[in-house]
Amino acid sequence: MLQRFVELGLFEAVITHNRFTLLDRSAQPLLDQCAAADVAVLNAAPFGGGMLVKGPDAAPRYAYSMASGPVRDSATRMQEACRRAGVPLAAAALQFSMRDPRITSTIVGITKPERLDQTLELAAVDIPSKLWAELETLTTPEQTWLN
Repeated sequence: MLQRFVELGLFEAVITHNRFTLLDRSAQPLLDQCAAADVAVLNAAPFGGGMLVKGPDAAPRYAYSMASGPVRDSATRMQEACRRAGVPLAAAALQFSMRDPRITSTIVGITKPERLDQTLELAAVDIPSKLWAELETLTTPEQTWLN
């Protein structure tokens, strides 16, 4: 639906939610379209509702629904890769959104005031390029919010 709105040429910004994360890349066509049309993209919910902060065992829901087996498996493998690299999974999830040049800003839901400082710390974690490459291989090919 957002792609149809961008085609109208009347919008300066769009918000996508849970559709461009470590686990779900279904907003890729929208991001490409917005970049071509010079439309700002605000990417919301980079943590997928908590799974990419706490991990799939502690937070088995993704995008407000129970996550499918492939989504949970990908999240588990990503969590393990991050652990081996000494990087919090949440830092990788947040910075995945922040590092994409097509995204103007990332929107993060915060449940308590002290989460602001924690989020800023996650944004500053140094993430090695080797980990980014590994995380890319761990996303299943057809990750969408419907999986």
